[in-house]
Amino acid sequence: MRALPLPTLCAVICLAVTGTVSPGVHAAPPPAETAASHQAGDPAAAPDRMHRRKEGDWSRRDRGEPTPVPAGVQVPTWSQLTPAQQSGLAPLEKQWDTMAASRRVRALEGLERRARWEAMTPEQRERLREGARNFRDMPPELREKMRTSMQAMRALPEAERKALFALWRSLDPEQRRTWLEAGGPGISPPPASVTPAR
Repeated sequence: MRALPLPTLCAVICLAVTGTVSPGVHAAPPPAETAASHQAGDPAAAPDRMHRRKEGDWSRRDRGEPTPVPAGVQVPTWSQLTPAQQSGLAPLEKQWDTMAASRRVRALEGLERRARWEAMTPEQRERLREGARNFRDMPPELREKMRTSMQAMRALPEAERKALFALWRSLDPEQRRTWLEAGGPGISPPPASVTPAR
């Protein structure tokens, strides 16, 4: 399994909790300009040096490769963007229509993440920061179990997923570690020793 950069993992967790999808990226019949027309490479996508990992564990973006855009996904041209999207992406206006589809998708995803961040309360932001710190401080094997657990949680019905997230949040760090070592939410039931903290 490929390791996700921390900001991407946070976005994935937000997506799992909120269930929202980027309004700028949507399925459509393949138009003249699709992701396939931009798979030749993206020289402007420089490696991201902020999130270095051990040798051989680089994400596609870190290696300078374009992010693949699923077939049939139409990335909007500048004129198809909403006024709010155009305002947020104003620095890219002149080059937008000539940018690779993968870069436009990343820009739209970044705009959506920013909007979600700005809509959060200070308490929600701090909880997200704390979760990111906790994830960063985990040993690699527990981080991998956490990724697997989050993938399993995304496959669950919304009500069950929200109930597991609520239970997870109510536990203290040691109880979370115990559950994660057993497989984690979505994979294994909470261990008998795990009872929500009051």
